[in-house]
Amino acid sequence: MPTCPAGHESATTDYCDECGVPMSPSPPSPPSPRTARHCPACREGLEDGARFCEVCGHDSRKPPPPPAAWSVVASADRTWFAQVCRREGPDVGSVTFPQYCPPRTFDLVGGQMTIGRRSRSRGIEPEIDLSGPPLDPGVSTLHAVLLATPDGGWDLVDVGSRNGTVINDNPHPIVPNAPVRLAVGDRILIGAWTVLTVCGGVGGHP
Repeated sequence: MPTCPAGHESATTDYCDECGVPMSPSPPSPPSPRTARHCPACREGLEDGARFCEVCGHDSRKPPPPPAAWSVVASADRTWFAQVCRREGPDVGSVTFPQYCPPRTFDLVGGQMTIGRRSRSRGIEPEIDLSGPPLDPGVSTLHAVLLATPDGGWDLVDVGSRNGTVINDNPHPIVPNAPVRLAVGDRILIGAWTVLTVCGGVGGHP
């Protein structure tokens, strides 16, 4: 007569008819497979509990770097100036392309960045101040606004500027008061010759 794990003889073969325990205990569960670890820098395998990669020395406990900051670089663009001259006709004859206009970088911080020209009389102090020198007369005092988005990007809004805002090679200005999503490398064309190049962000510099 079979005997249960507790030592009782049992007429049944599935459960002990005296104490009720299974006659054949379930085999132990196999150990859970371990997830392979790889170095995030060189993708070589890491031993369990290892902090430093034996191949490249990367510290696996070092926190990842923060996402790259966004910025715009303002510069004078002769090609854009020629397009404006062709579009506007002889009325732009008094506007000349600047002989010297070094690039200026503006870091994008906070929730919004206004683009325009400083006006003390109107109390306008744009974060991206294009007052110059040299002065681009086609840039409105309050020309556009850059708005930070929840996912870390930026939108551009033309707030009703006098001469409009163009992005990249689009032949038409963007619609006023309607946000347009920006990407790294985009060129914001405003005024008579000013170009703002979008840099940074997830994709790095253009």
